[in-house]
Amino acid sequence: MIEKLPKSLSAIITGVLILQVAGCGTLLYPERKGQKGGRIDVGVAVLNGIGLFFFLIPGIIAYAVDFSNGTIYLP
Repeated sequence: MIEKLPKSLSAIITGVLILQVAGCGTLLYPERKGQKGGRIDVGVAVLNGIGLFFFLIPGIIAYAVDFSNGTIYLP
């Protein structure tokens, strides 16, 4: 039982980090892909900021993915 705990914990952490790396705006608003600019969606920026606060590298990647895809901007 004790041996399974670290494996399941590492699987949960890996899953959370993969979702964070994908970028919040990309997961929540896939229809926004391809936008070139505009006003920034505060909700997406805050979610990415929370990821940045708890996990530095995945948070930075989430911002980069959302800006490069254009999903951080309001339609």
